[in-house]
Amino acid sequence: MKKIILLISCIAFFTSCNVTESIVFNENGSGQFLITYEMGDAVKAMTQAMGGNTADSEKEKDNKVMDTTIVFADIMETYKDSVAALPKEKQLALEAVKNMFMNMHMNEEEGVMNMGVGLNFNSIEELKDINEKIRNAQSLNSQGDQMDSMKENSPLGNFFGSENNKTGYILTDTGFSRVTEVSVLEGDGDESVEKLFNEEDESNQEFLDYFENAFYNVKLTFPKAVKTISIENVEFSEDRKTVTYKTNWIEYLKNPMLLDVNVEFVDE
Repeated sequence: MKKIILLISCIAFFTSCNVTESIVFNENGSGQFLITYEMGDAVKAMTQAMGGNTADSEKEKDNKVMDTTIVFADIMETYKDSVAALPKEKQLALEAVKNMFMNMHMNEEEGVMNMGVGLNFNSIEELKDINEKIRNAQSLNSQGDQMDSMKENSPLGNFFGSENNKTGYILTDTGFSRVTEVSVLEGDGDESVEKLFNEEDESNQEFLDYFENAFYNVKLTFPKAVKTISIENVEFSEDRKTVTYKTNWIEYLKNPMLLDVNVEFVDE
């Protein structure tokens, strides 16, 4: 059980590269939500820090390869006695994500480390609290206090974005919308959004340098072809049923609404 919790904690500790938010919709309104963290650079940095100059024979021997899917409901059933012994907040976090799953693909030699947290949903209504569910999944680690301290006292904490952001999704027969709500303590409008991330703050300079090439990607797949979309620089699949777009992670922190979109489907 401890190993599984530690594995889940990696999501929170090493999200340092690119993030992809993917939603696939079926004709009946069901589908799959998946947010994937691509952390190859983090793996390379860890490998170097932990003896990257070792002999090739040793590298081959110690190379860690993993390709697995963890279903939280299965964990809760298989390790129900261990779950019952966890602190109450950990039990609540597991309960909140019991219908979710996690994918992990790692190959240290190739510098690959991808993790995804997903949900197979029956209705788009089940995505209502998806931000909170993702945060619950990220919180499932055995070193929570240390992680919170790291997030609060280092530039890395900014990579997680703001807990004041809430993303909503609307799907109809004629279109789709992705809408972000940003709750701020003071002010409103554009001025308040600008306060979400201050690039002039000295404490953020290291973060700016480290994540200047990081992106937040959105990939949406619909059962109908897309007629119009309210965002520029979009990539379409050949059948126009899948759209992909992105923004720089720092720009996303400054204004999370940059990824919001309105889609109109082709009449069929």
